[in-house]
Amino acid sequence: MIAQLGKPPSCQTQTKTPSRVDIGQGFTLLEMLVVLALIAAIAGIALPNFGRFLESFSANTAWREVEAELGDLPYRAFASGRALRLDSVNVRNHLSTIPANWQIAIVGTIVYRESGWCEGGNISIASTEGAKRQYVLVAPRCEAKSS
Repeated sequence: MIAQLGKPPSCQTQTKTPSRVDIGQGFTLLEMLVVLALIAAIAGIALPNFGRFLESFSANTAWREVEAELGDLPYRAFASGRALRLDSVNVRNHLSTIPANWQIAIVGTIVYRESGWCEGGNISIASTEGAKRQYVLVAPRCEAKSS
């Protein structure tokens, strides 16, 4: 056999016509404007709802703090070794997490004994947003249960 003379296949040059993808690999101005318009529309819908979400979250956090502090009152009486009296005059001294502009109503006096047990009672709390909760403290443990 006779070997063919010529260039080896790796040396041959290939001509390639440029395709549209090779010419420009970025986004057009129109495409960028459409994306920005979509982002603005989504933000316009989401931001007002986000503000309401934050208000709701802060109100729920305040209610949870009040309930936690009500649950701590028996332990405070036990830890101090003396009775703790909760009435409409000194309620803010013992429940310091209640915001200043919220209304609190206690019928009578709720007494927490040195042992941590209490005699029971009712506490009504109303927030500035109009939310109201009634807590019934049932003796002897006086766990704060919202009704």
